[in-house]
Amino acid sequence: MKKDSAKNVKWSYICYCQDKTSIYYIKMSGFKRKLRFVPSLLTCSSAFCGMLSTFLALEGEKSLVWAAYLILLAAVFDFSDGFAARLLDACSELGKQLDSLADAISFGVAPSAILFQFLKQSMRLRGGIFTFAPWEIAVLLCSILVAVFAILRLAKFNIDPDQAHSFKGLASPACAMFMASIPLIDAAVPEDMLITQILDACGMEIEFKWEMILIGLQVFGLGKWYILLPMAMFVAVMMVTNLPMFSLKLKSLKYSEHTLVFNFLIFAVIMLILFKWLAVPILIFAYIIVSFIKWLGSRNKEAK
Repeated sequence: MKKDSAKNVKWSYICYCQDKTSIYYIKMSGFKRKLRFVPSLLTCSSAFCGMLSTFLALEGEKSLVWAAYLILLAAVFDFSDGFAARLLDACSELGKQLDSLADAISFGVAPSAILFQFLKQSMRLRGGIFTFAPWEIAVLLCSILVAVFAILRLAKFNIDPDQAHSFKGLASPACAMFMASIPLIDAAVPEDMLITQILDACGMEIEFKWEMILIGLQVFGLGKWYILLPMAMFVAVMMVTNLPMFSLKLKSLKYSEHTLVFNFLIFAVIMLILFKWLAVPILIFAYIIVSFIKWLGSRNKEAK
């Protein structure tokens, strides 16, 4: 009798635990259902930042830095909406389409507006676009290609199942980061960068040369439209190429399984800490070069 009663007590305890778990699951499911609007809200927030960035960029030179910051904020929302959708089991076809439309605004239209205004600034142009010379209008209209290529990139991504875990061509947020970094680098002060503070603390003579390099980049690099435009167009064209880009997504935290990704991320963090916004174009070009070398290596292996 005691054994039977002990079994009954044990069985009732297990049933009680299962009931509590199921009640908890039901409560969590109901909680998730109530929050399923959050991913869409985050996506719409990204689109809002993109549109506000566009307005500020077209407003004039003084608002370009704020326009760039809004693109960075849009990128944060863009990353968060996918994370929230997976967490809340709210992935849907509507969310996928909404995400692409928001990306077209935040990482297509807004970067185009920034490039347009910065080209106008570097060419020392004032007034309405139709008051300029035909060749000047043609140069300024090249900025629209950033939005066009971003839209093409997003359309290709949506219909290509092979891009679920890797990319073909540069991702539109990366291109947008490049365009957003232009006014931020132009407004950068050497003293605000950690590399300058380190060199100053060490008393190294290279500090003066480093400051001259930054000023030279601002004046003779970004300040000259015939240097800025080819760089911007190269990055924009990379969005619609079929060059396989290695994915920065981590399926696990094992270094041996993602050596390239971990090394690149460590390099990116160090560069951003030392050089701030100046590191962004360097990292994007490095990402393209490393992806190209990786593609060549895999192609040679297949040929053998």
